[in-house]
Amino acid sequence: MGKYTGKRTLVTTLSVLAVLLLAIGGVALTRLGAKQDPYVQPETSKSQSSQTTQTPDESSSNDSTGANNAQSEYQATIDPATVSTVDITPMSITVSYVKGVGAFEYEVLRAQNGTRYVEFRSSGLVGTKCTNDMGTFASIIANPSDAESATLSKTTTVDGVKYGLSLADATCTSDGAALQKYQQSFSDAFTLLKKLG
Repeated sequence: MGKYTGKRTLVTTLSVLAVLLLAIGGVALTRLGAKQDPYVQPETSKSQSSQTTQTPDESSSNDSTGANNAQSEYQATIDPATVSTVDITPMSITVSYVKGVGAFEYEVLRAQNGTRYVEFRSSGLVGTKCTNDMGTFASIIANPSDAESATLSKTTTVDGVKYGLSLADATCTSDGAALQKYQQSFSDAFTLLKKLG
């Protein structure tokens, strides 16, 4: 009887181990096959020296007459050869900025109310006055709520979607002059925002 109980315990133990290994393998395969959430992955743009210069396209698929007029007005005041772009793939937009600022990174986030926005940051702007300062200098919000609209410095509509530019306050930054330069760069070219692809 003692031999039979030992074999039964061994078979039960091996069965439990086999089930556990199958479960762990299934979880590992599921994680490998799952796509990562694009809203939490920061991406870094190249410095201005490695950016390719693209002349804004006057024949863009932008349906908004106001945005096309703003684009024409912009081209009359600022040389298009000084403009560079960065594609914000998770939001399907191309953001323009005037070259001359240093490297920056961006992260696409989602507010609690569901609003998507892209936050632009530079490590050179990180200050010590605020807790967890990340050097944010500007944000572009898609379909801003009424409360969010109160903080916007500019808006534009592209293919029926309203986008707003929000510039960070200078309270936290370690370099106010550099912050102003980054903000001016994005503000001047904001009306050139267009849909990706």
